[in-house]
Amino acid sequence: MERNLTKFILLCAGLLAGCQQSYEIQDIEGLWQLETYEQDALAKSFSPVFLEINDNRSFAVSRVKGDLSGVYKLQSDKLAMYSTDVEWFNSTWSVFRYKDLLKLKGKDDRARNVTLSFTRISEVPGFEEFERTIVGEWELYKIRNRNKVERLQQTVFSIDESGNYSIVAAGDIQESGVAVINTRHRKIIFENDQTEWKAWLYGRELRLTNEKTGVEYSLRRGELSLN
Repeated sequence: MERNLTKFILLCAGLLAGCQQSYEIQDIEGLWQLETYEQDALAKSFSPVFLEINDNRSFAVSRVKGDLSGVYKLQSDKLAMYSTDVEWFNSTWSVFRYKDLLKLKGKDDRARNVTLSFTRISEVPGFEEFERTIVGEWELYKIRNRNKVERLQQTVFSIDESGNYSIVAAGDIQESGVAVINTRHRKIIFENDQTEWKAWLYGRELRLTNEKTGVEYSLRRGELSLN
């Protein structure tokens, strides 16, 4: 329910983002969690990112690859961030805020169009919350291998709290074994072949990406079940 509401808010934001607004510091201050990351209009995977914007014109970022802090300047709908970061948090962004959504649009260090969508939170969630979200049954409905897309029918991926997983297609077990959910780095490591997949959530969907091979699994909560 909560993620459905988030997707609805993101949709509203997209419809309203064309209207320029002027913001004050109190409009954007607070603690924000990165919800979606788009690069040239394509959804991309990411590790957890938390952005704290303070009313004294300072900000702090907590993320897996290293925390950082800096200062910012807000003028109308433009947010200029200054820090030692070389990716996102040392550039100027166009700001859009709608209730508990904060959207930043701009360029990354390679001049690619980037949209960062954050949702407001009261505190940084524990890493175990990510594991609870991953555990359960998912409908595996699409496999993307670079530019080739394969759509699947009646295929279920399941994983339990002990890491036991299986992939069942039309009632037949295609693969099973044990996997490790690395909550801090949001990765799943399958022990049978030691492959490492980046796990990231996109609304109600789960994406598993093998960065070495370029293969991506698209999964969603659905009606299919192993039972």
